[in-house]
Amino acid sequence: MKLGVVGNGMIVRRLLEDVKPISDIEVNALCVRAASLNKGRELADEYHIREIYTEYPVFLTRTDIDTVYIGIISSLHYEYARAALEAGKNVICEKPFTTEYDEAAELIQLAKKKNRFLWEACKLPYSDNFLAVKQNLSRVGAIKLVQCNYSQRSSRYDAYLERKVLPAFDPSLSGGCLYDINMYNLHFVVALFGKPNWVRYAANLGFNGIDTSGIMTMGYDGFQAVCCGSKDSDSPCFGMVQGDQGCIRLEGPVSSSRYAEFWSKEGSERLCEDGQGGSLTAEMREFARQMKDKDYPACYDMLGQTLLIMEILVTARKDAGIVFGTDL
Repeated sequence: MKLGVVGNGMIVRRLLEDVKPISDIEVNALCVRAASLNKGRELADEYHIREIYTEYPVFLTRTDIDTVYIGIISSLHYEYARAALEAGKNVICEKPFTTEYDEAAELIQLAKKKNRFLWEACKLPYSDNFLAVKQNLSRVGAIKLVQCNYSQRSSRYDAYLERKVLPAFDPSLSGGCLYDINMYNLHFVVALFGKPNWVRYAANLGFNGIDTSGIMTMGYDGFQAVCCGSKDSDSPCFGMVQGDQGCIRLEGPVSSSRYAEFWSKEGSERLCEDGQGGSLTAEMREFARQMKDKDYPACYDMLGQTLLIMEILVTARKDAGIVFGTDL
């Protein structure tokens, strides 16, 4: 995989660090805004990236890039991913995949038409702890409750309280808690149980109508799933599946949990201890494998989950009365 990276934020630095051990991936170019050129040059120097661009269309003409990683503000994901696919590139797009369901559906259709790979960069399905949950799920018996809590007070929240709206809390830029931190909880539930029968989202809305925290509830046959997310307060994070024979628990945020354990009246058992700490290495290694093996079925199968996630996100957002720029 010959990778071109778009963006220069924290997630891009994490990506550049985590692809180092993967011999099948080489990063050949970086694209940043003109205003961020100095920061981009620092990244390029640190990670030995040969070329840096401030013009995205020019960046897309490079023949030594076959895959574009998009790590920029959420509201631009659709536009940048579509341009890359039209240019004949494979695309890795950070979460949230898009803002609207129709945007996601269009990108998936375009990728298939162009015979290109398209991936949502969500590390959860590739983590050892999550795989341990899937493998041991039958041990809990009949499922009764699913609970997830990912609460982490944002470093931008103090500015928000002073009514300085940065992208993380800007509805015109597809910000807020649901499309960011609570999305990992949603991925956890949907990856295990599929499409819910119904969705509700009760959100704490700030002065500009964005959700700073909230609780999403989903109904399945025989059980309920509750996803709590917060960017305005902290608490211990976890994921839990409860059944009438026991429960499985992830310690920490579901996307970067420290371990998975099974608990019953007879005692507890450590199922897995993922030492990667939420690393992007596993997902990027899998993307490189799919590309090398031309494993389009695996890629397109995961896109089915991505599309379902987008459907639920839009339903939940509108249930809470959150208005994004795409709604205007």
